[in-house]
Amino acid sequence: MRRAVALAAVVFAASAGRLAAAPPAVRFVKPAADQVVFGEVELVAEVSTPDARVEFLVDGVSVGVVTRPPWRLLVDVGEENVEHEFRLVAEAGGERASAVLRTPRVAVDQEVQVTLQQLYVTATAGGEPVHDLRRSDFVVTDEGRAQQLVTFARGDIPFTAVLLVDASSSMTGGRLGAALGGVRAFAGLMKPLDETKLLLFSDRLRAASPFTSFPEILTAGLESVAALGGTALNDALYVGLSRLEERQGRRVIVVLSDGVDTHSALDMSRVLPVARRSRALIYWIKTSGAGKQLRQTSFWRDAKSHDEELARLREAVTASGGRVIEAPSPDGIEETFRSVVRELHDHYVLGYYPSHRRGDGRWHKVRVEVTRPGVVVRTSDGYFDR
Repeated sequence: MRRAVALAAVVFAASAGRLAAAPPAVRFVKPAADQVVFGEVELVAEVSTPDARVEFLVDGVSVGVVTRPPWRLLVDVGEENVEHEFRLVAEAGGERASAVLRTPRVAVDQEVQVTLQQLYVTATAGGEPVHDLRRSDFVVTDEGRAQQLVTFARGDIPFTAVLLVDASSSMTGGRLGAALGGVRAFAGLMKPLDETKLLLFSDRLRAASPFTSFPEILTAGLESVAALGGTALNDALYVGLSRLEERQGRRVIVVLSDGVDTHSALDMSRVLPVARRSRALIYWIKTSGAGKQLRQTSFWRDAKSHDEELARLREAVTASGGRVIEAPSPDGIEETFRSVVRELHDHYVLGYYPSHRRGDGRWHKVRVEVTRPGVVVRTSDGYFDR
């Protein structure tokens, strides 16, 4: 009898020991309690027993379960500046324990949305494209401060283009036909995701196509269009930039004209800020206009004013990262259009988050250089901090 009582006492004591077993001890190792967290965050827990099931929760939502050490989980909490609550619940031997950690938000008087800045860069050596540059070859400064590149790519970046083709009386003698042939050549080299719109202008808008990837749509119904009237290049450029305003990604303007503007109501001084804000790449295929003299006068401008307008047009082209391409005869126009498309497909795309952006609307001067000797680069010279 005494032996049975003793055995029962042992069984009871063991059972009582199990009932009184302490829950596992748990705590957060990462993140720290005072750490502001964004994006991907590593959650690391310390648990006193290796036979635990550990569930992680972020802001009340379960994000994962870990059943063996290490008690670690990688989660994405997003980019908003908010407080977060991290909780872990550990179960072992029928017992549960939990730990809670709260991280703060950044205390600021005014939050600024920092967006990725992208630069489309042409690299050449001796006039030929350079295709083998690496991320480490580029040095980017924003307002004189070196920037860290977070994205890097080359070629095959879709673009949206507006082709502004002069159809004034200066485009007689086969020039307009050659220009439309150049448009077809341009469209024929586009990639599937590229889109182009044609605006045919003289002293007014003569014809416009929708944005399309199909060459036949760009020039449909234009075979009978004759070259006549004056030239309102500034007005046409303003319209082209407006058409691109709501398009995303890489934006391009290709102007084919001799550049002598005789009819625009807008001065280039009005168009230039619009071009800078749009950040569109501008290429000017400069033709030799039939019957036009460089020293031109018109109802709107005297000879000096016309020279100033041409200088501002060149400034807009250079500042955008594009270039002026001389096409003195109609025979070279198609190949000139092809060269522009090839250059667009050879661009390097550099992305960075400005280290000192304030969202105050100021102009930021950007400079791109490469460390490889003999390589020349072209890109936009800056942006408005909006």
